[in-house]
Amino acid sequence: MPRQRRSNLSRQSRDARRIRNTANERTEEEQEIAREQRRDSMARLRASQSREQSEAARETARLAMQNRRANNRGQQIDNLRRRTRYLSSADLNRAAFQYDCSNDYSLHPSVCIGHNGA
Repeated sequence: MPRQRRSNLSRQSRDARRIRNTANERTEEEQEIAREQRRDSMARLRASQSREQSEAARETARLAMQNRRANNRGQQIDNLRRRTRYLSSADLNRAAFQYDCSNDYSLHPSVCIGHNGA
């Protein structure tokens, strides 16, 4: 059975290291030439696209960003619900003697932190 693939989020890949090293080895003039070449290349690409193509590309990018935001918002709501559910089921009897700074006790529905108005 093949090994399960792991994400490469916090690891430095060989390609990223190679690109970073080659960029660091360039002189200031070489870096400026590379920037100018990238600008020219993008200008040619934009000039070769019709107005409809560029609008379609912008619309695609806009929809992709909208989807990422919606997914992120959904994850935030799920995390909040999960924390609230965890805190609502937690036993608060003698909780002051077992205080955990990672818990946000103010989110608990049975806890009132603040001025009592007496």
